[in-house]
Amino acid sequence: MKVVPRKIADLQEGFVLGKDLYVENRMLMKKGSVLTARIITLLKNRNVQHVYIEVPIDKEVNQIQSITVQPQQNSLVSSEWDEMPKFLQALAALSTERRYGHALKNMADIVFVRDLFETYMENLSYRRLLQTLKKYDEYTYMHALDVFTLGTLFAKKEGISHLEHYALGFLFHDIGKLNIPHEILSKEEKLTVEEFTIMQKHTQLGYDLLKELGLESIAFLAKLHHERIDGSGYPDGLAGKEIPKVVLLLQLIDIYSAITMNRPYKQEIGAAEAIATIYKEKHLLDEKLLAKFVDFIGIYPEKSIVLLSDGTHALVEHVNLMFPLLPTVRRLDSNTIFALPVNLQIKIEKLITYYVETPDQLFRKFSEYLIKGEAHLMEKYYNKLVEQHTISECITKIYIPVYQIFDVLKEQVMLENVRVKLRGLLNKAIFHLRKDTKTKSSAIFLVDQNLRASIPLLLLEGVFYVKGICPIMIDTTTSKEELLRIADYCEATVICSFEEEYNPLIGTNRKLELYHITPKKLESLVFSFAGQSIKQINLKVALQKYKAVTKIINN
Repeated sequence: MKVVPRKIADLQEGFVLGKDLYVENRMLMKKGSVLTARIITLLKNRNVQHVYIEVPIDKEVNQIQSITVQPQQNSLVSSEWDEMPKFLQALAALSTERRYGHALKNMADIVFVRDLFETYMENLSYRRLLQTLKKYDEYTYMHALDVFTLGTLFAKKEGISHLEHYALGFLFHDIGKLNIPHEILSKEEKLTVEEFTIMQKHTQLGYDLLKELGLESIAFLAKLHHERIDGSGYPDGLAGKEIPKVVLLLQLIDIYSAITMNRPYKQEIGAAEAIATIYKEKHLLDEKLLAKFVDFIGIYPEKSIVLLSDGTHALVEHVNLMFPLLPTVRRLDSNTIFALPVNLQIKIEKLITYYVETPDQLFRKFSEYLIKGEAHLMEKYYNKLVEQHTISECITKIYIPVYQIFDVLKEQVMLENVRVKLRGLLNKAIFHLRKDTKTKSSAIFLVDQNLRASIPLLLLEGVFYVKGICPIMIDTTTSKEELLRIADYCEATVICSFEEEYNPLIGTNRKLELYHITPKKLESLVFSFAGQSIKQINLKVALQKYKAVTKIINN
């Protein structure tokens, strides 16, 4: 390789930096860094005029083909190579710094995975199989290349034997999805139980397909990559030492890739956030391998305890999305807070432990920032809370307790925008409950329009949905005859009247439970569900104190 200057305007994704790049006497990038679209844009914004890049000695710069694959002699005709999947072109899109971190930072690794891929594509059956996957589902194809690249490099670092053999299994780990209906693969919403059952079959289907190709020795990778170390995976429910290390490694890479990759309906997330998410379910994976993977990527989530290169220990305080490899840390011995320097005079050597915040700790921070009106931090901790709870659990474990805090502080000046923010989040949760909850019965909420948009009523509506009861809002001005017709039509079993004065209702032959809940008592009813799990909620018992008298007239 030789090093030559190149104008910023002529840079392409995939070029490799030939010299350390200094801007304003500070090192911005190290030699061997792979240029991405984001980095090139950053260099332009910094008014960098040119950089030095690596090129083969016997080629001109304009012949650098970091995104194409060159055929080996006497292997394939030109037209067949033109149809071959462009590995490095895909890699340039996948290997953003916020996903790959330190991985793939040197030319040797790029050449290693590229050459390995080219070797596989010498085989006509493998090449056509991958082409078919690309045409069938672009995301699964890109995910396959991503898992192949990260899995191969991590396995290389871990000293996995027969790596060139197993890496092919990484590439084809999801090949069974060729036989899964595309509408299920591309569905944006949560899969139904039936659809998920079909999706799970891809592991066995992939195993069978690879066996047909004579790849029985790596077919187990396709079959077992959804097993989990605690025995909760599929298809065989293997646990512990029943799962080979190479499979444990593949499981981790597969999950990381799925979380961080961009989808049309889901923006990609960075490594720090992804690793924090994975750690919440660390019991499903090999924890020692997970810690090694974090060091391999070199991006550490907030609350990580790390060893610095100067021998001190620090807590990762903040991860900058633009420069995730240079977080802000706080030394544990001196309590000094500083950002890791660009020149890497001090860097993180390894992960010591990762501190997972409990739901209670997250809730305290969420409510604190909500009350302060600090929207950005409030949303950050809200999103973390939601990750640890289902929408149903959010009603009783997030929204009701937060509203209780507001009630305690109601004598103080409260920012209206805080209530608006809470109502907005709550409305979204109720919307999802309405859409996704399979209700078993219905209830009539007889409500004055002034109370309709109140937070306590929204909370109670959420509690009813959580228990599988669909609340139907009816205005208090509705005639009794019309009200009962609606109740009969919806087969309602409960009518809750939210009025100051209770007006006895004329019943029907059907059995109806009637409850009178004044606006003042509504809060105490809602607060009684705070912190409860779905199983703990007993609506009938909670409503008994509000039992109303019903007049029954036989028609």
